[in-house]
This record gives sequence, C-alpha cells and structure tokens, in this order.
Amino acid sequence: MTLWDNPAMQGFHRRAAAIAMALSACADGSATDEASTDTGTGSESDATDPSADDDPSSADDAESSSATSTTSVGSSDVGDDTTADTTGDGPFMLEVHTEITDDDRMALRCNLPYAIDDCAAIPGAPCEDLDEDGLTDAWEDVALERLRPIRRLDEAEPLVDDATAVLADVGRVIASGENFRVFVMLGYSDDYGSCGFTAHPGDSERVALDLERWQDGGAGGVRVVGAYTAAHENTTNDHGQVFTGSNLQMLVFDLDPVYREPRWVVFPSAAKHATYARVDICEGISVVPCFEEDCGPDGVDDPAAFDRLPMVVNAGEEAAPRVTDLAGVGFPGDDAWAEQDFCGGHGGTGCSSPVREKLLVDPF
Repeated sequence: MTLWDNPAMQGFHRRAAAIAMALSACADGSATDEASTDTGTGSESDATDPSADDDPSSADDAESSSATSTTSVGSSDVGDDTTADTTGDGPFMLEVHTEITDDDRMALRCNLPYAIDDCAAIPGAPCEDLDEDGLTDAWEDVALERLRPIRRLDEAEPLVDDATAVLADVGRVIASGENFRVFVMLGYSDDYGSCGFTAHPGDSERVALDLERWQDGGAGGVRVVGAYTAAHENTTNDHGQVFTGSNLQMLVFDLDPVYREPRWVVFPSAAKHATYARVDICEGISVVPCFEEDCGPDGVDDPAAFDRLPMVVNAGEEAAPRVTDLAGVGFPGDDAWAEQDFCGGHGGTGCSSPVREKLLVDPF
C-alpha cells in the first residue's frame, strides 16, 4: 500500500490528491511509492532563467497545447468524473496550466474562480470551502500544487542515500487584500547538521509567494509578484530573501516532468536545507568553514536524481483545518497547527520550528 492509498491519507488529502492526479497530462493514474519522488527535470544548467532563450514558456506550440490540464470535476468531490447537469451545458471542465509571461513572471491560468460566490454561479463547478476562508478549496489546491517548487539538491546531500529520509510539503493559501499568498512548509525528516554538530530530527523550511489577480489567465488566473525563500529563518545567520519587481528575474524555472510546463526551482543547502533561489546566492553566503553553503548537483552523471517534488497537502486554516495530523505524509506525531516542534516523524522535542509558524507568518 502506498501513501496515496493509505486510508488515513485519503481522509484528509483526497481532494488535493485528486486535483494533482487529474491535472497530470501524462500521468497513468499510478501512485508514488514514496513521500519524496524524483522529478527528472535536469541540472541547473538546463534550468530556465526567464531571460534565457530556451524559456519554457516558448516551448513548441504542440507541446504547450497538449500540456494544458483539463479534467471533469464534480461540485461535491474533485475526484468525480462528471456532475449531473440540469442546464444542458455539460459538466464543468477544469483547465489549468502555468507559463512565464512576457514580463518574466510565473503565472497560473485557471478557469475556476478563486471566490466561492463566483464559483457558485458556474453549474457543476467544485465550490467547497472546507477551511471557511472564502476561497474555493479546489482553486487553492491547484495553486498550491502547480506553484510550489522543485527542490534541487546538492550532490553531497545526505538524504539522497538515506533510505529512511522523508520529504513532504504542507501548504496554506489565503487571500490578502486584493492579492493571494501561498505558504509552503518544505518538510524534511532530518537536519543532518554541519561539521559534525547542529544535527536534529525534523527540519521545517519554507517558501512563500505573493500572487496578484491576472485577468488574462481566466477566472482563477494569478501572477507571481513576490517570492520568498527562507534560509536559517529567525536565527543570527538568517539569509531569507524576498524577490519583487525586476529581482523576480533571478528566479529559476524548469519544465515540470509531468505537466511539461514551467515550474519554480529552489536550491536547498547540503545537509542543513536552507532554501535559496539560486546556486550563486547559496554559495556566496560565506567562505568560513562550517558556515559555508553548498547547493546544486555539480559534476554528476544524472542531475535529475537530485530533484525532489514530494507529496503536498493543503492544511487549510487554523480555525477550520483541512489537515492536522501529518502522519499521512510520512511525519507521524507531527501536527500542522499544534504549538509543537516539528520533529520529522521522530517524536520528541527540541527539533525544528512548528509547522504553523511556517504557514502563518507573512514575509511580504
């Protein structure tokens, strides 16, 4: 039995999993056997800087057309194939894809409205709002699934050869004024430490996105106007960084191996997993032994073996959670909303920052 088939997982993650699988243009319906999966997107040298000539948004037209994700969804369950239609218009077809816009911004096209009221006006559209935040849960799941980043690991990353290692993403999507925020806790079962010390069970890292409404992208279209990468967050060695305006051109994108459309790429430092937007930012932090950072797979035969895009779950809201217990994503004993350390499924205390802090604190 895989994690996707686990009854506990289905209890809180069924809708997000259905969205992810339904949006997969090339998927065969099979589930992953691990919480962390290789994405096979290639090395950083193959990765796409928005200013590069081989920008993924300029891929072959036929490939781009076939990559547009379309699925038929029901009003009460995203996994339904069809919905009874009394209007004669047929079932609602969810269409989603990502692209890089002319001004070098990551964008999401989606024909499902963000707001519950707008969604309710569309016959057959999936309009549940289990976390009671006014946003359509299915739209939240789409935004979280398609805009979260690939983690491109260093060639010396210990978890690559650690058969017990677990990775998973825990997300939250909210409205913030006229914009939206996507918060993603990048979870690791272990922090391997530096120079033989500072290792501890559990490692809660994160990224966040600021999204503006994008009319060209349909009823649920959004465009990235801010990105945040956390690195040793809230420590004296904090190197977290916010990217806005022209600095958004510094972000790295690559083709998602399933959707064949652009996906954001971030670079965790070896062993400690501080998250950086680029290898040069990571490796320019310090030259002091035990404080220097290494990122990206250098000099390897198969760079794709160092890419990870693990399972994701939408935690919802603290007052109306969609997820609390994280056992279903490989972290038993950990909780999305409790005031407790994140221990990567090992239990105990003195581990890493609570997941809730990664979901609630707005860096923008």
